[in-house]
Amino acid sequence: MTNDDTIEPLVIRSEADAWAALEAAMSGDTSFDDTNVRFEGWPAFSMDAKGRDWHSSVPTRIMPPLLEVQRDINRAFAQAQYSEFNLRRLREEDRDELEVVVRVKEGSSLFSADLSSQLNKIAGAVFGRMNGTQATISVLGIALAISAPVMYKSWLQERQAEKQMTAQVELSKQETERMRVFAAAVKQQPEIAVVKDDVIETANKMLKATRPGDTLSMKGVPVTAEEARELVQPEHERAKDVELNGSFRIIGNRTDKGSGFRITVRRESDGMQFSADVPQELDWDGKQAIQHAEWTKSLVVLAVDAEMLHDKIARAVVISAKSAEG
Repeated sequence: MTNDDTIEPLVIRSEADAWAALEAAMSGDTSFDDTNVRFEGWPAFSMDAKGRDWHSSVPTRIMPPLLEVQRDINRAFAQAQYSEFNLRRLREEDRDELEVVVRVKEGSSLFSADLSSQLNKIAGAVFGRMNGTQATISVLGIALAISAPVMYKSWLQERQAEKQMTAQVELSKQETERMRVFAAAVKQQPEIAVVKDDVIETANKMLKATRPGDTLSMKGVPVTAEEARELVQPEHERAKDVELNGSFRIIGNRTDKGSGFRITVRRESDGMQFSADVPQELDWDGKQAIQHAEWTKSLVVLAVDAEMLHDKIARAVVISAKSAEG
């Protein structure tokens, strides 16, 4: 379904609106088959910090995790628009339109940002490639993963239980039910779990930035620096986006990868060997160049977007291909 401006949108103005709509969409309500979603004044980011370094000032140690808020939004959009959490796919205009403006309340250290325009851009991308019901579940799941307090509280509860801490966050009956609904949504749209994991990892980095005497309140839940020291998890290394371009030989080809296919290549300049997906969207000339190189055992010039994790290629996608023969 395309995002048709003539369709009356479902307007989401609060977290309660989002949960109600998600539950209805999950229940099979057919009214979502022909709809789209627009956000007004919600979702939002907020964080309140207290401590010696936070009196109308912003210590630089909080800057890196604040920048991660932007990264989380950008990754969510990249998945919505390009079907992969690959920041290299974003155009300059995408980054401009997704830019998060964080405001600091005068005389305090209360950070806030309205994320409705960013979520509307994500919604436009999702509704451009899914039907109304599935798009609604995906968009609302992403918004709730980013903003709903229960996501953060559920993670805190798990960490406190693991550490056997005396004082523990408790979920209400409503919050427990909401997490059940979210888990069901993840089964239909698995990408929203990745968005949630990104946001939780950013929260973990926020807590890690606290110093003795600090108290950090996110999603309405205050955590002292002393508590944070017990709660924070070791940071997972995130994949790094890299370009792997050059002349390659095709040494293998798998055609059982859905709409596209996967090739195994070896770069002529350094012998680097890896597998890369060739998406259905690659132009006809590019696919022909790859086929010709495979059949004639000749070189092909490839532009490849990849992710490196622990010095290994975790994912690679061919962006363009042309014959090396001229």
